[in-house]
Amino acid sequence: MSSDRVLASRRLDVALALVTQGDYAAAADVARAAISADIGWDEAHFTLGDIYERAGEAENAIEAYRQYLMLDPVDRMGGEARLTLLGAAAMRDRLPPDYVRALFDDYAPRFEISLRDRLSYRGPELLLEAVRAHLATMVGPIEVLDLGCGTGLVGEVFGGHFDAIDGIDLSPRMINRARAKGLYRALVAGDIIDMPGDLKADYALVVAADVLNYLGDLAPALRAAKTRMKPGGLMVFSLEHGDVFPYDLGPGQRFRHHERAMDEWLHECGFAVLSDAYGTLRQEKGNPVEGRIMVVKATDGLDILAGAGALLPDPDLLTGQTVH
Repeated sequence: MSSDRVLASRRLDVALALVTQGDYAAAADVARAAISADIGWDEAHFTLGDIYERAGEAENAIEAYRQYLMLDPVDRMGGEARLTLLGAAAMRDRLPPDYVRALFDDYAPRFEISLRDRLSYRGPELLLEAVRAHLATMVGPIEVLDLGCGTGLVGEVFGGHFDAIDGIDLSPRMINRARAKGLYRALVAGDIIDMPGDLKADYALVVAADVLNYLGDLAPALRAAKTRMKPGGLMVFSLEHGDVFPYDLGPGQRFRHHERAMDEWLHECGFAVLSDAYGTLRQEKGNPVEGRIMVVKATDGLDILAGAGALLPDPDLLTGQTVH
């Protein structure tokens, strides 16, 4: 069968324009015409699935997403996550790395305007506020590893308070924008679950601002972080709270984590909780998104078994804390 990508692309542009007008029936007709011009174009199948999903035609959306995945098993556009939210695929333990990389490569030019100006994102500020109270007992130099550093928002907030900060992110385009700020000593493109060997192994502080939401099972990420920390080092991170154990995927394709699951992962990976507070991470469609801000300490395991009162805060202080 012949294919005409140029014709298909023109038709898909028309379909997307019809979506903006809310005419989903006409948009689906034109998207199907785009596929007829180039049946092997994965993006056209994904777009048709999105149109059907917007129109409330779940079964048609499921079929279109499945066709997309047959053409792109790497899943650069996140078809499997869409199927999961539609109840047609099993829950995975993370979003596909290739999808996350492509998503943020595309998002990089407008990332900060979107988060700061439109969504009132203040995750880095909340993390710094949460960890500040625990820094007095730490012996310098305090070097920081920023997990999922993005364009360097954590570097802007944390940079002036510590001796050095390094960053790692899946997206090379996000890394490039962070590098241009001149805040980081080293920046590495890589996966936080499979830490590249050129990162240090004795960071005093690890920061994960709005990155663990893209992972379901957090144990691999916590274990990987600990391998890069000095004994007694601190980790501070944000989470979105979930009521489903151990985690579920929210409508924004971000994982939400159950409190008991988080406690189990931390214990398993050798971390003791120093503080666990709640705060508004950002706005979404005009509504505040509440999250957990946790500060944990890397232990050798013996501290936990011994009770190590110095490592554990008063339980009363862990209940109902709020970061403002």
